[in-house]
Amino acid sequence: MEQMDLTIFDLSPIAMWLQDFSGIKKIFDEWTAQGISDIKQHLLEDTSRLKPCLAAIRTIHINKSTLILYEADDLAEILEKFPEMHTENTELLHIQFFSALWNKETDCSIQVVNLSCKGKKIDIQLRANILKDAKQSWDRVLLTTEDISQCQNARRIAESLFLHSPTALWVKDYSKIKSLFNQLVANNVTDLDQYIQQNPDFLFLCFENIRSVGVNQALLDLFNADNEQHFYQHLNHIFRENYQQNFHKQLLHLWNDHHQLKRECEYQSINGDLLHVLEQFVIFPDSKHNWDTVQIAFTDLTERKKLEDHLQHASKHDQLTQLYNRTFFIGEIQRLQSQKFNSLSCMYLDINGLKRVNDLQGHHVGDLLIQRFAHLLKKSTIKTPYSVSRIGGDEFVILMPESNHLHIETLLKIIQQELEIDRLNNPQHPIHVAIGYATTSHYKNIDDLLKKADQIMYQDKQAYYLLNTD
Repeated sequence: MEQMDLTIFDLSPIAMWLQDFSGIKKIFDEWTAQGISDIKQHLLEDTSRLKPCLAAIRTIHINKSTLILYEADDLAEILEKFPEMHTENTELLHIQFFSALWNKETDCSIQVVNLSCKGKKIDIQLRANILKDAKQSWDRVLLTTEDISQCQNARRIAESLFLHSPTALWVKDYSKIKSLFNQLVANNVTDLDQYIQQNPDFLFLCFENIRSVGVNQALLDLFNADNEQHFYQHLNHIFRENYQQNFHKQLLHLWNDHHQLKRECEYQSINGDLLHVLEQFVIFPDSKHNWDTVQIAFTDLTERKKLEDHLQHASKHDQLTQLYNRTFFIGEIQRLQSQKFNSLSCMYLDINGLKRVNDLQGHHVGDLLIQRFAHLLKKSTIKTPYSVSRIGGDEFVILMPESNHLHIETLLKIIQQELEIDRLNNPQHPIHVAIGYATTSHYKNIDDLLKKADQIMYQDKQAYYLLNTD
């Protein structure tokens, strides 16, 4: 090299090496003569072939920045400890490096971990360029070993935070969807929703162009996956039928430049459990121009959803009988009043003599009798649109939308038959019931309908007690 070049070389803040690769060139020429065309495959078949290549490298000169980086006093110390400066498991990186040389790539570059002469780990970005006047012999190759330890440590921390986060995370690449959107804009498409309705295959095209970058352990645990491969193999199982609709909504948000989306979704774990999750979608700020980094965080709401469903069920069901309760009954009346219907019937039922059973035999016997009657009503109304509610201690009501006197007579006959069967099976504690019913054929106001049915039931109850004065 000329003196000026050496001065620049020596003063460079980046560690530089001037090396002789002519020995490597000779080995490559021999392999070419043997008919070898794929050096990568050749080295992978027998990694011991790397040793003569590495041994053929001769260092001519290094700069001061190299001595500082590798904590060495001089070149001799570096050469003495050079075999110890390479960490284990670097064979694939060396194969990548030599493959780039073999293929005459302009920039031969790898990231590797070296050790300084004092044993300190250093993350290195190694680049090699054959000097212009050495293209034939490779006797002068300029190498730079840039210290990227801070960058790599930051990356490792970020990866560790991602992999070990207690929140289930999935990172995806939406850049191809961004390109598809740009094509639509170029074609003067303004309404994506309308476009998808006219071209439903576009939805599948977008879905197929999503690239998964990575998932963390919490996400694998959430979906009961053993590993990433296990997870990806069961994606069709994990995505439920409504996912297409959810994905459609997601695309509409992106089309309208909304880069964050929060929603509750349903998925299915690999072992078949239904999962309710809060899905938080965000495009990273540095990726808003091309959407190449999208993170989706999943918060498991399954237990909360189960509790909500339990509380919702409990708020509308009677604990003793599991029939609907008075709260449901009142709400159902309000719902029916707000809707148009052709006809509505109702049936009031009251267990006769329940107080006497409770007083003489105990409330536990009375509760069993109530449960038997509730079961009887459930059985009588199965496969019908009717609702059965327990609105008092011994009082029940059946609401029968879109029904008339014929439907009442049919249901009444079924209940009476079931009561006869129950009395035969329980002769010691027979169930006797007062029944009243009415239909909107005569009482178009629901309140009047309920009052009429209640009055008829009360009359039936009085008649029972007149005949059973004991």
